[in-house]
Amino acid sequence: MTLDNGNTTSKPAINRVLAIDDSPETIDAIRAALGTGFQLLAATNGKVGLEIARKQLPELILLDVLMPEMDGYEVCRQLKADALTRDIPVIFLSGLDSEKDEIRGFSAGGIDFVTKPMEPVILKVRVRTQIELANARQALAQANDFMEDEREIMAEILLAMRNDKDFCNDNLSFACHSRDTAGGDLLLSAKRPSGHHHFLVGDFTGHGLTAAIGTPLVSHLFYAMTAADVPLATIVGEINNVLARRLPSHIFMAAAAVCLSEDNRRAELWSFGNPEILYRGPNQQWVRYASMEMPMGIATHDAPFDSVHLDFEEDGNLYVFTDGPIEVVCRDGSYYGVDRLVDTIDRCEQSLDSVIADVIASAKQPNALDDLTLLRIGRDRHADSPNGEIEVVQRRASSC
Repeated sequence: MTLDNGNTTSKPAINRVLAIDDSPETIDAIRAALGTGFQLLAATNGKVGLEIARKQLPELILLDVLMPEMDGYEVCRQLKADALTRDIPVIFLSGLDSEKDEIRGFSAGGIDFVTKPMEPVILKVRVRTQIELANARQALAQANDFMEDEREIMAEILLAMRNDKDFCNDNLSFACHSRDTAGGDLLLSAKRPSGHHHFLVGDFTGHGLTAAIGTPLVSHLFYAMTAADVPLATIVGEINNVLARRLPSHIFMAAAAVCLSEDNRRAELWSFGNPEILYRGPNQQWVRYASMEMPMGIATHDAPFDSVHLDFEEDGNLYVFTDGPIEVVCRDGSYYGVDRLVDTIDRCEQSLDSVIADVIASAKQPNALDDLTLLRIGRDRHADSPNGEIEVVQRRASSC
């Protein structure tokens, strides 16, 4: 690239093509067919051709099938076995035209066949096409590498927010399973100076960048306002309005929020497009609290959001979860659903890990699950033992 009077011009790239053929006449024909737009490297036997390929790394190799000592199939196999040369496209040159010979060539790693005697125009078009395809594959691989780097950064952001130093582990246990590190679920817990305990479970639309944008924003508002002794009713309103003002309309968060009183005897519940909040009393009877509001971030809201108050009995437990567990499609085609989740909680008693494990085991496609988050809030804290078969994110804090 040169600079001339402020104008930048780019010199066209000349692609290097390696021809491996024991016939000098064929090599001359290839040189004439490709013309000046290519730099032709040549070898008249397979051993020399392999050495040139490893040193020069051409954009494409034209390889004769029938050669003495080492035929083209063996040369191609060695090229594909070498990390340096395995991605170089190989076009076979052959006077053979049987289907069996072509299958053998493709099995060895070739991508195309040109039959001898060669038609110059066809040869040039096929060479250029394969080089362009190889360049496109390389560009895609580089783009994927870049996206993976970005993804790792997003994952670090999410993990930092999920392991916030202000996370309070009192009165709760939980289990989570994520299909990737940069999942769309979040779980927040903190105490106000007054003693009220705030909980928030959220599920952003999408994963990756969407979650990386929304999660730190919500987490910062939640922890900062809780530390400032702001009531949860005000916090959820502020989170909703900030998301609605700052994020695109298609990015929003289903959420459920719980405020546990300082004496742990009363609870206030909010739900924003989230699945039902479940309460199981000491008599083992279940009460379900349906969502009362739209997901957070869809529209601003000036008035306080509606909430539900309940007396929190000593042996009672609240269960809050995202839609991941209940929307799992089971092997029989049915959804896992709330009823089955309730039955599994009853059966597994204190082990939330076992509940999540049952959800995963029931799934028709366990490797394609959405994020799964299940939180239990109770007067007494129950600690689950992590299960090595599932990704369980446990947070422990020495103090609140």
